Amino acid sequence: MLNPWFVTGFCAGEAAFTYSRSGACFNLYFAIKLNQDEGDLIAQLQDFFGVGTIYHVRGSLPKKYSGFTQPAVYYRVTKVNELTRIVEHFDKFPLIGKKLKAYNIWKSMVLEKQRFRKPDNIKLRELALSLSSLTTKNTKIRNKLNG
Repeated sequence: MLNPWFVTGFCAGEAAFTYSRSGACFNLYFAIKLNQDEGDLIAQLQDFFGVGTIYHVRGSLPKKYSGFTQPAVYYRVTKVNELTRIVEHFDKFPLIGKKLKAYNIWKSMVLEKQRFRKPDNIKLRELALSLSSLTTKNTKIRNKLNG
């Protein structure tokens, strides 16, 4: 069994609290992607949280606009009722720094989706913009959400 503080520290560096958007629908994700040789650690994280799915990603050769990618293992939690387990952990064993800010915004999105059968998409959109604003590489996403 993994130490809960180890999990928090590891996730501070490797986990993503994120979302995707399709039309008015927001899907929330907790995800960790590592090289394939870290599959045992990913399995231990899944066991620790007791939720989510592990996916195996094949490597690929370089293409015109992308480089070589190595085989990877991807742990993802997407079901709103399972995301509760993630929230419980990080509320009990909190993150610090920039990742805490991202987590708090993402947590607000999770709670919004849990509380209401039909969540307030305007509120989710505002939270998504706040979450995206934490990283400069999400400029296209912010522009898309604003448009």
